[in-house]
Amino acid sequence: MGYTWMALPFRAAQTGTMPTGDQAWTCFLSAANFKGPIAYYIAETWSKIAAKFNYPYDFGRGLDARRGSLGGGAMEINTVPYFEARGNDDRVYRKIPELLFPVDSQNRSVLVQDVHLYSKSAMFDAFAAWRDGGAAVPARFAAAGEFKAALQTNDIGYRQNNQALNGVNEVAKPAVFDEYMWGLQWSSSFGRFPRYFRVQDNQATAIDASEVPEETGLAEQMFPEAAAGNPYTSPMSGAWAAPGPATPNQTTQLADGSTVTYRWYRFVDQPSFQQYNMSQADKDKLQAFVEKIHATWTPDKDYMAPPTVGALVTLDPGLFVTPPQGLEVGYVPIVVGQQAP
Repeated sequence: MGYTWMALPFRAAQTGTMPTGDQAWTCFLSAANFKGPIAYYIAETWSKIAAKFNYPYDFGRGLDARRGSLGGGAMEINTVPYFEARGNDDRVYRKIPELLFPVDSQNRSVLVQDVHLYSKSAMFDAFAAWRDGGAAVPARFAAAGEFKAALQTNDIGYRQNNQALNGVNEVAKPAVFDEYMWGLQWSSSFGRFPRYFRVQDNQATAIDASEVPEETGLAEQMFPEAAAGNPYTSPMSGAWAAPGPATPNQTTQLADGSTVTYRWYRFVDQPSFQQYNMSQADKDKLQAFVEKIHATWTPDKDYMAPPTVGALVTLDPGLFVTPPQGLEVGYVPIVVGQQAP
């Protein structure tokens, strides 16, 4: 799946007590059955921090005003539980849940490919002109503003419980497969991340399951399966109710079996905007501009370059909902609930 964060000027820079730049970071996706923008960070997200904490130094130093810098990519694995037990050799052994990665015929897991960087000439400048009454912007990012970055990588540092995890890079070595493709080259485990570690001198070293003493009982230890969480329900008051939605609740079923409840809001009436003091004139201008975008940028167009290798994934059809008659442009579906089956 292709994804891009593109800074776009939905509104001009703002002055006054909360000066705000004109960059709204917008997420674009590229899948087999959907292409285009899905959401953006309201530019005031960044200047609000300075205003809230009375820290004027931050004005003009957030992502509303400064460029984004892609210094590197990362794969993050958050909290990982583990079992520990001591063997007869007086050493501590550890077991983590099984982590599996998809691999290709060359025992590689491709994580990132076709990295592009963009200047303002890719879309920002033309987008600002469109906002102010100029010609509509073609969906495709302008090739003149693209730069395809060659990749490089180093060994990854792994830690758990403030201890270094050694031996992982020997099993799953970070590698650049050509100039523009990065991932993991597996030695022989075929996408299986190490599960067992020997703890010594405040560090843990990956070992094979056969090296774990039987008396630790780690082989039989099982991690509990994930359970459905509590249903998500949005508030029914405040910004969710005023100005309020344009429709009552509607539902859709997702492939995971859950039911999603949503309402259609006029774009500038959606809850996110209600925390900011936008004038009616500003709201009217933004609403009119978004209606042009909805009418022009359809999900069947190409926005970013197609992948050089591989086929695009297909998103869950349950994620696609049809606006009621009369709300085809200028309205957005906002999730207000999700419940497991």
